[in-house]
Amino acid sequence: MDVPRWSGRDLEVISGLRQLGDATKPDAAARQRMRGAILGRLRHDDRPSRRRRILAEVLAAAVALVIALSGLGLVLSDRALPGDALYGVKRAGESAELGLAFGDSAKAQKHLEFASNRLDELAALGPSALVAYESTLADFQREAAAGTAELTRLATQGSGDELVQLRSWSLAQQAKLLAARPAVPSAALGRFTSSAELLNRIEARAQTLMARLDCFRITTTETDELGAIPESGSCMPPADTTPAGRPPVPRPVPPSREQLPARQNPTSATPVRPSSASVIPPPPSTQAPPAIDGPVIAPTSQRQPTTTTSPPPPLISVPPLLPGLPGVGIG
Repeated sequence: MDVPRWSGRDLEVISGLRQLGDATKPDAAARQRMRGAILGRLRHDDRPSRRRRILAEVLAAAVALVIALSGLGLVLSDRALPGDALYGVKRAGESAELGLAFGDSAKAQKHLEFASNRLDELAALGPSALVAYESTLADFQREAAAGTAELTRLATQGSGDELVQLRSWSLAQQAKLLAARPAVPSAALGRFTSSAELLNRIEARAQTLMARLDCFRITTTETDELGAIPESGSCMPPADTTPAGRPPVPRPVPPSREQLPARQNPTSATPVRPSSASVIPPPPSTQAPPAIDGPVIAPTSQRQPTTTTSPPPPLISVPPLLPGLPGVGIG
């Protein structure tokens, strides 16, 4: 056949390619075999994915269950006491609260709050094991010392309001500790006594620092478990703080008006005091006129008119310009 723009050679090549494609085409059995292999591979690859999906769903459900149980455990452990099953959950929640507290002041308040919780637990223990009393009082001392050290540091660097809060807290904890005294076993009285002494030291430390807030030196360079130790010296600055060990020089006091010298005349170098012999007394019939200084003329002010009169100018006569006319006089 004749095809426009195609030569006979081109048509032969095209026909040969068609025959080659038909010869290499797989038959129906080969296509079915390849299809089965592909579907089998897909089914084999889908099994791990399904397992992973099921495992992820189980893990998500487990995590949700743990979160729900932990939240419920925190609620139920709020009243847990040392030795209870949920007491560890309660202490773990307190550690989380302390880690989430923002700022040194908030952390110090949390320490004092946890120390107060230990005394509440001590009062609710009742007839319990000795180890519970020992551990509770030890935890109270540790939390109270940590909070006191942080609050005293902040108070000495600021306005000192934290010391008032610390003293009020220590007084309240002394009342709690005294109320729990009857239930404390005799074997734990040593720890109880040391806890009472610690509260007394905290109150005394707060009072001492409050009394030295306006001093030159509030604390020393030494520290203990309650923080910086207060200075015991004088409130005044030491003498070695001034140059060459001299005391501070007092501020000069301006002279009073009575000590000022009499104003002198600027035009004379030294004032001349008239002698008593050169003074002429006024006549007895007349009174001396009052001494009144004349007006002082400023450099830019207008001069005042004088009272002296000047002689009139001489008369100038001009002869008449035309005969018969009178002369003209100027002056």
